[in-house]
Amino acid sequence: MYYRHNLEYTYPDRSDQHMLVLERTRKLQLDENYEYMPSGTLFKIKRALVAFVLHLIVFPITHLTHGLRIYGRKNLKKHKKELRNGAVTISNHVFMWDYLCVLKAIRPHISYFPAWKPNLESGYQGAMRILGAMPIPEGDMHATRAFKRDLDKVVAEGKWLHVFPEGALWYFYPDIRPLKITAFKYAVKYDKPLIPISMSFRPRKGLFKLFGKGPLVDLHIAEPIYADKSLHPCGQAEELRSRAYRIMQEMNDIHPGDPTYNEDQNIDNYRKTM
Repeated sequence: MYYRHNLEYTYPDRSDQHMLVLERTRKLQLDENYEYMPSGTLFKIKRALVAFVLHLIVFPITHLTHGLRIYGRKNLKKHKKELRNGAVTISNHVFMWDYLCVLKAIRPHISYFPAWKPNLESGYQGAMRILGAMPIPEGDMHATRAFKRDLDKVVAEGKWLHVFPEGALWYFYPDIRPLKITAFKYAVKYDKPLIPISMSFRPRKGLFKLFGKGPLVDLHIAEPIYADKSLHPCGQAEELRSRAYRIMQEMNDIHPGDPTYNEDQNIDNYRKTM
């Protein structure tokens, strides 16, 4: 499970710095009037059609291209009643289409997710919006307030929210980077179950060599975890983050005493392990 590839990637200095480079085909104007969480009948129809396409075409392709194996679906079925009113899911961010793997893992749910703005200025913006991408504004206080208002609405209305709390995509990075606090604050604020998900890798072998070069993907789903109500709300979010981080490392077969085991959530202190 704890496979470390020999692909020639140079990872950024900061754990939340992006590696992804996309050709921008449009400029997105984010302000207080932008609809960060789309609504309306037409959008709902598009989401329903996308769900059909995901199951019929995209998920089988994901298996061919990434050899996706999913472990822990029973943890969702076992807690189906508690998850009926929504949940916050988190995962490491390790390749371009990892969100599609998450969607297959949590099906039939289709989450909303905060997205890096350049993703929605690329040719993928149409599909990403229907899949629930909410572009994160920068440098505009009013736009940020509107974004947070819509993010609140997602969680408050019982929809599923997915967050990549590492903050940036690092291709096939096998270790769990520090997690930003936002997702955990939402789980605490709205008293929602938080589901840690992690992706680890295995070597690409056999016929899978015909469909790509990166390692194959194992996705692990933990049981839902909840905030410790005996703590102050700020302490609840911190403790939940720390607990989720340990769970994600364990699912990737990283344990105390291993050279890459980490407990420090300070991004400035994180040192690359590859």
